Amino acid sequence: MVAAGACVYTAFHLSGGRGIGPAVWPVVFTALVAGLGNLVNDVFDTGIDRVNKPRRPIPSGRLSTKHVLRVYAWGTVLVTIVMFFLLPGRVFALMAVWEALLFLYAARFKRTPLVGNVVIAAVCASAFMVGALITGVYAVLVFPACFAFALVMGRELVKGAEDVEGDGLAGARTLAVRFGPARAAQWGAMTLLACVLAVPVPTLVGYFGRAYGVLAELLVVPGVLAAACLVLRSPGKKAFNRASWILKIEMIAGIVVMGFALA
Repeated sequence: MVAAGACVYTAFHLSGGRGIGPAVWPVVFTALVAGLGNLVNDVFDTGIDRVNKPRRPIPSGRLSTKHVLRVYAWGTVLVTIVMFFLLPGRVFALMAVWEALLFLYAARFKRTPLVGNVVIAAVCASAFMVGALITGVYAVLVFPACFAFALVMGRELVKGAEDVEGDGLAGARTLAVRFGPARAAQWGAMTLLACVLAVPVPTLVGYFGRAYGVLAELLVVPGVLAAACLVLRSPGKKAFNRASWILKIEMIAGIVVMGFALA
């Protein structure tokens, strides 16, 4: 939730926004929509999590699916109503689409090869476009959005390889279930290596400043490269889990680095 909100503020700043006033509600509601999406995902993933992540609140018995679903339903209704009155029309429309896609992802798309991965990557990448919808400046956010899509896509493929056991038992037809975890993780690693190669391009062509180039090479490239190499060298559940956590950290680092893109 924090990362989602930070992504919106970074995009707002990068596209010429100043101060925090115009971005407050978009940041808050982005975080809330992300949180609600996680809630409904955990409800539909209860059976899968009993195998893959039994310590989570629902499979461990600390919370019931009915309770979480009730919180999700009421939370979605309240957030949507308040968003309608507080957000600009285009921003509200995008977030309403997010709500629908996150529900459909949890209920259906996650169990369809590649579609679920693309949906999550697209939702995450489009968070950068919220900043553009506020300021009206789009061009500078094209690379951050594309990079975010590729990075999240790579992590999704690795994460799918990690969760293959529970997904298979639950009947989910993910790429890892269909083609094997090692093959899916390799595709994820290839996507991550493409991200590494793309990192210096904006600086080399004068799209972003040197500060971005230096920070990206120091804070983003090593972690993404390490995750890709870990997956390729040791294609097993432990390696997939470590790579997934590394990439989660690198997603946050990437948001921070993008804030210095024009410096």
